[in-house]
Amino acid sequence: MGCPMQQSDVVAVSRDTKDCSCTPPRSSSAFMVNSEIGAVLAVMRRNVRWGFHYTTDEDQLDHPLIKSFKEIRKKVFLWQHQWHTINPVVYLQPFLDVIQSDETSAPITGVALSSIYKFLTLEVLDLDTINVADSLRLIVDAVTSCRFEVTDPASEEVVLMKILQVLLACMKNKASVNLSNQHACNIVNTCFQIVHQASSKGELLQRTARHTMHELIRCIFMHLPDVCNNNQDFTQGGRSHLAEEDSIPDNDHTSASKTQDNGYTGSKIEATGGALNLSTEIPEIKMDHEITGEVGQTTNHLVAEPYGVPCMVEIFNFLCSLLNAVEHVGVGPRSNSIAYDEDVPLFAFGLINSAIELSGPSLGHHPELLALVQNDLFRSLMQFGLSPSSLILSTVCSIVLNIYHLMRVKLKLQLEAFFSNVLMRIAVNKHGASYQQQEVAMETLVDLCRQPSFIHEMYANYDCDISCSDLFEDLANLLSKSAFPVNSPLSAIHILALEGLIAMISSMADRVADGDQTPVLGTVYP
Repeated sequence: MGCPMQQSDVVAVSRDTKDCSCTPPRSSSAFMVNSEIGAVLAVMRRNVRWGFHYTTDEDQLDHPLIKSFKEIRKKVFLWQHQWHTINPVVYLQPFLDVIQSDETSAPITGVALSSIYKFLTLEVLDLDTINVADSLRLIVDAVTSCRFEVTDPASEEVVLMKILQVLLACMKNKASVNLSNQHACNIVNTCFQIVHQASSKGELLQRTARHTMHELIRCIFMHLPDVCNNNQDFTQGGRSHLAEEDSIPDNDHTSASKTQDNGYTGSKIEATGGALNLSTEIPEIKMDHEITGEVGQTTNHLVAEPYGVPCMVEIFNFLCSLLNAVEHVGVGPRSNSIAYDEDVPLFAFGLINSAIELSGPSLGHHPELLALVQNDLFRSLMQFGLSPSSLILSTVCSIVLNIYHLMRVKLKLQLEAFFSNVLMRIAVNKHGASYQQQEVAMETLVDLCRQPSFIHEMYANYDCDISCSDLFEDLANLLSKSAFPVNSPLSAIHILALEGLIAMISSMADRVADGDQTPVLGTVYP
């Protein structure tokens, strides 16, 4: 029961305030901006540099950074009932100036970053905001070029964590669809630079940076199914390479879209960056600005377009280049608790797996992305699948299972090579594999056998193709020989092999029971 309103109670009249809304009313945005201005000014005044400013010019008693905040504060409440008509750049600019200024200390920069984070997460900026595209791009430009004075390691880590927060908030904001391809690449670049720097800092920053990278990859690649093919197809030639200053155009513009009879897409694209030294250099994702002719003009146009396939191609290529770099880097034990021999490949494979999971079948619909999967990614999967680490093998197998589910029709030769030279080779212990590796390989084979169409597709596409190996026969022999112990006690591998045999027989029995008269060769991959 409520208490009746007394005569002395204050009655607040507001046409904008709504009780059960998660998004603050427009009139409240003015109060938020004013509150954040006060927070930044309060921290600035605690610093001797900003507390007092003497000059002979009476009009310049305040430093320009402080003066810009005061100017906005004079106007902000005049805007509250017409907030939808106010250009956000006007009230965002003072905060962005602080973030980009090398005169401000880490605490001041951190508060300004927190203010921007608040505006993004509380949707002061949304799709209905006027000039939201330019505003969001200005935020990304400012945060990715953030500068501040480092006074102590702890405050530096705080600022780096807030940079990660703001960049992720930019990508999660509904208005992020207005970010350009270049801005999406810049966000991932900056986040990876922080991941790189964090290796010498606290564990919390390391884990936060890596988590943010995963979230960014998910945000970007989950957008792929929504991309319009007509407007977002990436130019076939003239792709820029990672960790290179000069871009080398690919003159064969049709190679990426040329599909051969065996389902393998021919392409001359090769990920560079193999000479990357993770301890001294930071790879960079670059959108190509320097190509001449029609291809270059198209590429320049795509750079500024709302982000889509072009930036995804560059980011995916960048992730593959991390794996290529591991071959040339002597990775040994490190003092840090989360940096060890498996660190780089596990991190890169985890990001790649997230990209594949969120992209779905759309990943195979774009020739540039498909070529990266066919060439660069599968080369790394084959290499790291034979590494002595069961953790890496498990991650590799997860990626292969996702690829089989989403794109197997376009990856016939690659899957054949992986099944024959990695999974079955490890399962029969021809590679000197450990028991843990054998178990992971056998689990993957059994998972494949449990897929409804795997068995008859294996037989139709490989055993019935004179140019391919007899994978169905090899798999059946492997499982039957491994299902029962001969000179060793019963183990988990024996049980797994028996489960695989049962799955194979069940799949064939189900096909017969369905009375499917369609010739099995009808499922042959292209």
